[in-house]
Amino acid sequence: MKIIINADDFGIDIDRDLGIFYGVIKGYVTSVSIIVTNKIGWFRKLLVCIMKKKASIGIHINLTDNPLLKYTMEELCLKNYNYERRKFSFWRNSIDSTLNFKMIDEEINMQFEKFIKEYGFIPNHIDGHNHCNIFNKKVEELFENISIKYKIHLRIPYEDLEKFDKKLLSKNTFFKDFKILDDKMDINYIRDRLDYFFKYDMNLNNYMCIMNCQKDKIYYIGTMYGYFRNSNVLLKQLSNIGNIDCVQIMTHPGFYWKNMKHKTVFSNYDRKTELDSLRDFKLNSIYLQIDYTNYNFYQN
Repeated sequence: MKIIINADDFGIDIDRDLGIFYGVIKGYVTSVSIIVTNKIGWFRKLLVCIMKKKASIGIHINLTDNPLLKYTMEELCLKNYNYERRKFSFWRNSIDSTLNFKMIDEEINMQFEKFIKEYGFIPNHIDGHNHCNIFNKKVEELFENISIKYKIHLRIPYEDLEKFDKKLLSKNTFFKDFKILDDKMDINYIRDRLDYFFKYDMNLNNYMCIMNCQKDKIYYIGTMYGYFRNSNVLLKQLSNIGNIDCVQIMTHPGFYWKNMKHKTVFSNYDRKTELDSLRDFKLNSIYLQIDYTNYNFYQN
C-alpha cells in the first residue's frame, strides 16, 4: 500500500512550520500544503527549498481566514452570520450560493500566482484550507480549472464516515454524541448548529462531498484521524479499507511552545500530539507493508 502523508497549513505560524519541516526530514510527512496569504520571508523559503528534496509541495488555498491577498473573507460572502468561527460563515454562504464568485476566482488565482512567484515552481497539488472547495459546485469548478490547466492533483476531502469503525467511536466518551448523517439530520438542521458541537462540522463535510464532489481518485483519510490524533486509530482505518493501491492522509502536525504568540487558534498543543502520532505510526506500521510516497507519484 502506498501512503501519502500530507501536512496542511505550512505558512500559518513558525512553530507549525518547524514541526512540519521536522516531520518531512524525519520521513513522517511526505507532502506539504502551503498557505501563501501570510508573509513569506527568506526563512520560510529556505525550509520549502529543503523540504522539496524529500516531499511534494502543494498550495493550500485560503478563503476562510483573514488576511487574504486581495479581499477579506467577509467581502467574498454576500451575507453575514454570527458564527463563532469564521469558516462557518463562508460554508453557509457557499451552501446558499451567496458568494461573489468573481472575487473568489481572482483571489484563488492571485494566491496561485504568488506561490509560483515566491517559491519558483508550480505546486504539485492544490487543495482548500478548511475544505473551502467542497461546499459549492462553482467554487469547486474554480479549483478544478487550475488543476486541469497545470495538470496537478486536486485533493478532495471526501471521507466515507459510514465506513469508520463505530465500535472505536463508541468506546471514546468524546464521541458518544456522534452519529452519522441520517434522514432526521438534513442540511438545514446541520448548518444551524455548526457552533454547537463538532459532529455537525464533520457531517456537513461529508454531506457536501456527497452533494457536490466526485470522490478523489486517491483514497482519502483525514477528518476522523484528525479528531483522535492517534496512530492506533490510523492503523485501524488502514487495516479496514481493503485492497487500496494508494491512500492520502490529511494531517496537521506542528511544534508547540505555549508562551509563543500565535496568529490563529490552530497553533495549539494538538498539533504536537499529531506530530508525535505520525512518528508512532511510522514505527508501528511495518506490518502493513507501507510504501511512503507523495503526489509526484500520482502525477508520474
